[in-house]
Amino acid sequence: MRTGIISTIVFFVCISACLHAQVLALLRPGDVFELRIAGVPPEYAGDFAQLYTIDQDGTVNLPLIGGMEAVGLRPAQLERAVQARLVARRIFVGPAVLINVASTNRHIFVSGGVRMPQRLQWNPDITLSSAIGECGELNDFANGNKVRLVREGKIAGVYRLQELRRDPAKDPKLLPGDKVVVPE
Repeated sequence: MRTGIISTIVFFVCISACLHAQVLALLRPGDVFELRIAGVPPEYAGDFAQLYTIDQDGTVNLPLIGGMEAVGLRPAQLERAVQARLVARRIFVGPAVLINVASTNRHIFVSGGVRMPQRLQWNPDITLSSAIGECGELNDFANGNKVRLVREGKIAGVYRLQELRRDPAKDPKLLPGDKVVVPE
């Protein structure tokens, strides 16, 4: 029993550390995620272990608890909400829930003065300068001194590309839906 609890805790700590950047992104309609649950009988854990898609109305339908609002929450917030609902309804006493969002439908956009403007698949490690690199670097008319990062429709920052390359600690990590605009 004690070994099972310890291994469950170690599993969730390792997975959580790997997903640190991912937890910053808010859930959106159409997002797909895998849900895992521990601290419950194995037959129930198997019922939950599957892929879920957030509906266009912002909800997700889960076994035993039905529809839950998911849009606008971070994965960790949805994890806590699922746990709380399972406990409040007295379905389980101490469940531990882990949500892993699939990145296949999460993108960033790079436009303007790059050689190949495009939509890129988001991953937790992509930064502003690496996104520009994936788009073939700056074109001949680009102004690398005023690269804009647009997040949720607002300018989140203006960056000098050379400065980001000199000091990678200043290179911002991108989130799903971000837009990188390189002026020409």
